[in-house]
Amino acid sequence: MKRRAMTDCAKAEKAQSIVGAAYDLYKEQPFEAIKMTDIAKTAGVSKGTLFLYYKTKESLFMEIMFQEYEKRFARFEDMLLPLKSMTLESFKTLFLNEMESILDQDSVFVRLLAIKSAVLEKNVDYETMIKVTAGLFSILEKIVQLLTCRLPVLSAASYYELLQAQNAIIIGYSHATSLPSAMYQVLDDHKLDRYRVNFKKHALLAMDYYLSGLLERSRPGS
Repeated sequence: MKRRAMTDCAKAEKAQSIVGAAYDLYKEQPFEAIKMTDIAKTAGVSKGTLFLYYKTKESLFMEIMFQEYEKRFARFEDMLLPLKSMTLESFKTLFLNEMESILDQDSVFVRLLAIKSAVLEKNVDYETMIKVTAGLFSILEKIVQLLTCRLPVLSAASYYELLQAQNAIIIGYSHATSLPSAMYQVLDDHKLDRYRVNFKKHALLAMDYYLSGLLERSRPGS
């Protein structure tokens, strides 16, 4: 008896169940500790089936990261839609508040963002890279359109640069606080607290400095 082909809806559900399984594992374990066999077992599929949907572990986690971006910018969109216009000051407050809401160093989003360039993009198939890149650009384009409509004193190019700077700040401070335990022991033993980095506090401070400079240059007459 011939096996009936899966519908597109069934395929999408299967793919999402695999993503959900990998997501749950990543909440508890580092990326390098998770094996594709672990993901297949958690998702209740064979390893062969898993590789039909995701050619590499990196491709699967790029999909997870993209979905995290979708959720994050959907929330940002919900913050922007009720607003008809913004001042420079109100935009700065809103932008920093949105950033603060995602700055959990142990969150799936921040942890994936920290390994995106160094790990995930090193072994991603072309189709996944196209999907993620095109999808992310589409999401950002929508956010930038909303921002330029509400605060046109800043150009679309400025908003894109601002979002890129934010990404870089989050990644940079995530790395700066991911020190080996021996380094933290040295800081404690020698009372070198001034060298200790607070991920959330210092990332927001750096973003505040960047925004202050950008907005000052954007004021009429500057």
